[in-house]
Amino acid sequence: MTRLLPIAVLIAWLLPISALAALPDTPTIEAEIDAILEEGEIAGAVVLVEDAEGRRIITRGVANRQTGAPIPENAQLRIASIGKVHTAAVIHSLIAEGLLSLDDRLADHVAPHWVDGIANAQTATVRQLLTHTSGIPDYYDDVWFQTVNTVQGNTPQRTLGYIHGRPAEFPPGQGYEYSNSNYQYLALIAEAVTGDSFGALMQARLIAPLNLEATSYDQALHGGDPIHGYGSPDEPERDVYALIENHGPDGGVFTSASDLADTLIALFSHEGELSELGRLMLSEEIDRGDGRSRALGPMRIRDPRGLDVIMHGGSIAGYASLALYELNTGMIIIVHLSADRPDLAGQLVRRLLQ
Repeated sequence: MTRLLPIAVLIAWLLPISALAALPDTPTIEAEIDAILEEGEIAGAVVLVEDAEGRRIITRGVANRQTGAPIPENAQLRIASIGKVHTAAVIHSLIAEGLLSLDDRLADHVAPHWVDGIANAQTATVRQLLTHTSGIPDYYDDVWFQTVNTVQGNTPQRTLGYIHGRPAEFPPGQGYEYSNSNYQYLALIAEAVTGDSFGALMQARLIAPLNLEATSYDQALHGGDPIHGYGSPDEPERDVYALIENHGPDGGVFTSASDLADTLIALFSHEGELSELGRLMLSEEIDRGDGRSRALGPMRIRDPRGLDVIMHGGSIAGYASLALYELNTGMIIIVHLSADRPDLAGQLVRRLLQ
């Protein structure tokens, strides 16, 4: 659900920032979005910014090239791997209730057939799955990307079967490698300890408590998700709306920009409704140098001038998203493009922060 950009690029987005600088006015933001859309030949964009002046949602371009339909401000977005933050919140709610611990082994909770033949699955822990330090191979590689279709979702039967027999990236806890497989396993653990489907857990523990009316998990495509994405590896102009890729605990959340901002506030603001879960997410970090770390779910970047950012990105066929929450000021930037161009999503964030 995320083919990660080099970390150096992520840092470059943040280095030019003045920690207390206001975000640009709306006409300036519109001009910056238009420049990115033109540069990447992208059909449309949704951008949410929130600072001391309040919240603004800006849409540019079209939701559908064929019809020319505009993008509604409350449109559901396919946020891909940003949904890992939602999954981590569910897992931490189980930890808070004592149903799980960070030191629990994956293999102690799931049926043997889920771990047999999967490197490191017998010994990896919940902590290592959350922080991408399990060494379990990532199913989402370039070959997998070519198999995305309009019929099959990213079920654990498919994803974990795909990595059966592949070697580990490293021994558990002895390295770092982003792997979507980790979050497929986290959902299986959650289902095993509760007896509920992960969709039901997401609804009961996150969506319903926060009254997120434009948020859902693994939904069928319908009118609430109107933005068509464009581009596949072989066909840059292809409309890929019908591809079933936004599916599963590593990237199966559909949400509006406003709902996503409300979720970040609930988790990471000091008085947020689910701030206990946010504190648990940030209670441990894997130091990656230069102010970068992987917390127990999201990424965290600290700039020496005072910026402290929680962030996650996501990209799938036809779509790229990036969400940032600044812990000191509550500033939020969310960018969603209707093309698989995480580089341009990051470039837009950098321009807005400058």
